[in-house]
Amino acid sequence: MSFIIEERDANGLFSHAYYDYAGSSSLENEINEKIHYQNAIPSASASSSSSPSSSPSSSMNSYFWKPSEIVQVSADGQKIDAITESVINHHHHHHHHYKPNFAAFSIGRQTMSSRVLRLMQVLIRVFLPTGYPDSVTNDYTDYQIYDSIQAFAFSINSLIANRAVLTAVGVGDKEATSTSAMYITVIQETLGRLATILFAWKFGAHLEKECKKYRFAADLVNNAAIVCDVMSPHFHVRPGFKLFFLCWSGMLRAICTVMANGSRAALTQHFTDSEKGSISDVSAKDASQETVISLMGILAGSMIVPYLKTDKQIWTALTFLISIHLLTNYKAVRSVVMETLNRHRTNIIFSELMDAISPGMMESDLLKQSIILPTMICSPRLVSQKESIMEPDGVLRWGATGPVMGWAKIGNLKSLLKILPSTITIDQLLSIFANGSAGYVLWYETYHVPRQQQQQQRRMNMVTVRIAIVDRGHDDNQTSDEDYYHDSKNQQRPLRGADDTREVRAWVHALYLARLVRSQHVEASVMKGAIERDNIVRALAMVNTIFGRQGQVATALRARNWDLAKGRSMIVTGPVPRLRVNVAAAAASAAAVATT
Repeated sequence: MSFIIEERDANGLFSHAYYDYAGSSSLENEINEKIHYQNAIPSASASSSSSPSSSPSSSMNSYFWKPSEIVQVSADGQKIDAITESVINHHHHHHHHYKPNFAAFSIGRQTMSSRVLRLMQVLIRVFLPTGYPDSVTNDYTDYQIYDSIQAFAFSINSLIANRAVLTAVGVGDKEATSTSAMYITVIQETLGRLATILFAWKFGAHLEKECKKYRFAADLVNNAAIVCDVMSPHFHVRPGFKLFFLCWSGMLRAICTVMANGSRAALTQHFTDSEKGSISDVSAKDASQETVISLMGILAGSMIVPYLKTDKQIWTALTFLISIHLLTNYKAVRSVVMETLNRHRTNIIFSELMDAISPGMMESDLLKQSIILPTMICSPRLVSQKESIMEPDGVLRWGATGPVMGWAKIGNLKSLLKILPSTITIDQLLSIFANGSAGYVLWYETYHVPRQQQQQQRRMNMVTVRIAIVDRGHDDNQTSDEDYYHDSKNQQRPLRGADDTREVRAWVHALYLARLVRSQHVEASVMKGAIERDNIVRALAMVNTIFGRQGQVATALRARNWDLAKGRSMIVTGPVPRLRVNVAAAAASAAAVATT
């Protein structure tokens, strides 16, 4: 034996393998035509009864198979099946033996299991991305299973809704006209397209950052549209109400389309492996799966819907199907493990990190050791199990289910200046954040919320934080950690290089600030401006301890598989204006103020 050739398809599945034997044979073409050999392999009894010592009077050529088990291993090293080495000996009626130069492996005989295996391989090639499962993330399969179930339930729901709409527009009614039905459709389409434009303008930039929330919200809105459709025939004698429900149905369905398409694009990008996968292939195969599942749902619905005649039957079936639809969709988005930091995930990670860090650790050198922080930071899978799917945007919450301590908004400088006390100048504000080198500036205001605790009224401090993102003014490069944490005295650079975590730092600063203010019991009117400034400086010190030159948070986040490539985060949503600060002028102004 001189060599072995193993052939695999594009999905990494075993296809063929060959031995090259010494010698030549005229059977090469015949063997190549019988690559699979399933149809040529005789039964075990035939193989045992046919041997080189068979009767010389046999006038038919026969193939003899000498099986020896070889383990078939997939691309990821998992055992798939035993492979039979099919060594072919050609036997003439003159007892002359030839040595063929090729032999093939075959996965057993053509049994039922082999047929099922080949069918599964065909389905994988047709409906799953090329290279599956290596070309997609680990959470892809779980998501697709739940997504297929919810698509099946939704297809049946759609049939119920379509029948209700046809009844509402006058199908089967002698007094209804096609013109009135056309006008209803025109009004529906017009309002739906307007809703599409307005929603995409207002929320389009949020869909990627909060793809899990908007993917689930899309089905909530879609089910609301179905309910409106089913209710519309009940107002046959009141055309105004019927048109109202049909119009709302059209607008809700249009909004659902925007949310579903935008969030699905973000999820497709997440599911695709950056090195082995293709976003277009994953998206195309997802469409193929949805087509088949929807067709199956339509066929099942066509057998079920005709038996739903009374209102009780219709609403019972609709309630059951909507429950399945929402439950499986919730399970689908819950199974997704996002590796980017949005606002809610940042709250969870850094609140639990601060809970794990004791005051002594903040003052010691333990945080400088690279092996300490990764053990305190939650992994993406653990955070996905804790995070809330429908968390309101901008909430400053301690942990996953802790109390809401306030709200934060990243916007322009104008909104920040509205809450900046008159006793604090812009130069003083910039000086807190190293004249803008921190990459952001923020301020907050306090309001009080009464809370019932131990049967006594107690006022809790809540904060509203306004954040503005800052770019450097002397060039077009964005502010990085390297600029902010550069030690000019010792000419030392941060250990991890030019990371840009300013968006994450700004949000963590707001989170720690809200926690600090919540624990205080000082009236907001006392020393307006001085207390706020002191709290901002104290919270900034905690942030700098973790993210500073000796801090290892960025390295620890990467060690826990969080995606921080090129400062990638999902903290800022939408087109947010950036400030340009002349650092030299701001420093001179701050020095003049300090001298005065």
